[in-house]
Amino acid sequence: MRILMVTSFPIVGQTDGTAMLAIQVFRALRRRGVEVAHAYLKARRPWDVPFEGEFEGAPSFSLPPSRWIGGMAEIRRRFPFDLVHAEHYGGACRALAACKLNGWPMIYSIHSLLGEEVERDRLGRGLVFRSYRALERQVCRYASGVVVLGRGVKRIVVEEKGVPEERVVVIHPGVNLADYAPGPAAEIEGIDPEHQVIMYVGNIRDPNQGVPILIDALPRVFEARPEARCVLVGGPADEGERYRARLGEWGDRLIVLPGKTPEQITALTRRADVLVHPRLACRENDSVQTKMAVYLASGRPIVATNYGDYQQILGDTGAGLLTPVDAEALADGIAEVLGDPVLSGRLASATRAAAEQYVCMDRNVDRYLGLYETALVLGPRRERRKARASA
Repeated sequence: MRILMVTSFPIVGQTDGTAMLAIQVFRALRRRGVEVAHAYLKARRPWDVPFEGEFEGAPSFSLPPSRWIGGMAEIRRRFPFDLVHAEHYGGACRALAACKLNGWPMIYSIHSLLGEEVERDRLGRGLVFRSYRALERQVCRYASGVVVLGRGVKRIVVEEKGVPEERVVVIHPGVNLADYAPGPAAEIEGIDPEHQVIMYVGNIRDPNQGVPILIDALPRVFEARPEARCVLVGGPADEGERYRARLGEWGDRLIVLPGKTPEQITALTRRADVLVHPRLACRENDSVQTKMAVYLASGRPIVATNYGDYQQILGDTGAGLLTPVDAEALADGIAEVLGDPVLSGRLASATRAAAEQYVCMDRNVDRYLGLYETALVLGPRRERRKARASA
């Protein structure tokens, strides 16, 4: 089987959560012996010429808008792929015309719900947003299969976007657990051995991540646990300065570490006494974020607000302490874990089994391969409707 993964973002040299979600799938497929090529369907600098390079030894192409259709056809002549795996609505919408013209099966991997996610602030409700919305409706009518990152998203895709339930598969973001072998913890400037570290990993600006809830919870935690310190591993850095100002007298207990690589993040999480995800209760968070895979793989205690699939992934497995979406409740949960070694140990010991069940990429890849096989048998939905109509 040969797969062409298409994205609306580069993956070469990228470490953000969106890119890493695609990269982890790409790597897992190749570990299974599946041949994979990548095509970045770029929108900016439309005058650029197509570029061919490589990503970790596999072909990687960059195509400007004028070459989205012809360029993908040329890739198929040179790399005869069986189906297109489109990451995010950007990749799916940009690849749609080429897939429809050539009858190529497409798997659409939904990272977030278009119109619900933070990108609504950039897209607004103007022409760009309306164009994406119209194209995504066509993608959902065409795609041979759809991957979603949470059960709530599956319900929305089936009930609101009209995709048959049997074509929608929940596959949570995964990581290669072998990358999280035991090792030394990173040293953090400003953190002494006696400090208890509350750590958050990820974007600290996007509103759905709920970082302001964590910031508002910290004074209550610091009062209860004077040795506690908070480390935000992510950016942008200027947002960290605003959070320090918001904390007032407690601001010197907040450390912000932007621009870290996945390897550095792995070492940093080893220093965490508790990992926190204070996400909001909103439809955007029906998708499980990549950070949950990182958290579970790290083997550290987790405290998270209770929304979406977190009850299944953390609550039912015993791998995390769940709290209401509220600063005071979150503070009490963090303080409880920091002050109770037995609870902390119990949470940490449950993370491995939860990771293997939900975020192990070597297990998740079986789900992708099963979906690919089904997609190749069923074909694009549009083509099947035409076949039935002509019968």
